[in-house]
Amino acid sequence: MRKILLCLLLVCALTIILPKTLASEEGMITLDHIITISTKENYLSVTEELAIQGDSNESYNILSSWIQTGAYDINLIVNSNKPDSRKEDSNKFLFNISSLGLLKEDKIEVSLSYKLEKDIDFTKTVLRDTDSISVTFDGNKIFSGTDLQNDANFKLQLYKPPEPTLDWYITVLIILLLVIVIFLTLYTFKKQKSQKIKEPIGSSEEFLSTKKALLMELLKDIEKKYRSKQISDETYNKLKEKYKHEAVEAMKQLEDLKLKVK
Repeated sequence: MRKILLCLLLVCALTIILPKTLASEEGMITLDHIITISTKENYLSVTEELAIQGDSNESYNILSSWIQTGAYDINLIVNSNKPDSRKEDSNKFLFNISSLGLLKEDKIEVSLSYKLEKDIDFTKTVLRDTDSISVTFDGNKIFSGTDLQNDANFKLQLYKPPEPTLDWYITVLIILLLVIVIFLTLYTFKKQKSQKIKEPIGSSEEFLSTKKALLMELLKDIEKKYRSKQISDETYNKLKEKYKHEAVEAMKQLEDLKLKVK
């Protein structure tokens, strides 16, 4: 019976005391909240620097802080002092600072540090009205806000999947290669077309046979004129050499054409 009465008295006491404890942060605001996240070898190191102040001469009893699930090695320093702490649930922590003798009207400096697993998103819920907040990740500011209300929250993606990109010199090289390929294709097509046009005129058997016959007649005529002293030695030699060479070429082309036909 005594045990039952003691339990009832304890429950009543907690019912009276706990609301006062939870309400001890009423009238307090966060003036500035600076969050710094840095990548370590196997974890993320998070440091939160807060400047908190109230509007009354009441004493601080409980200081609360919201820390995302999965955090470990949690440490809190208030004005260079380390208070006792207890965990209320998976995210909200209550720190007992009543022994520090601080008044709400005094501005206090809070330093909160903890570790997180790598490759996760960063989440935060503010538990007091906050004038200014910022988040820096590996030296780059990735979030800032002002005039946040109590229970405001945000989520930040720290690691974004890499986007496929090509370096500029690879892009230039690809463009040059495409230009060269197009140029060579057009040049080859034009050359083949030109050859197809010329081939029926300059490579037919009839054309080569006629050319050969005409050249042979021309050489005979030059020989007759030379013997009758109608042309000089110099003219005779030049004309004979020229037309003899053309006649030989015509005969060679004619033989090659006959071989192809066979």
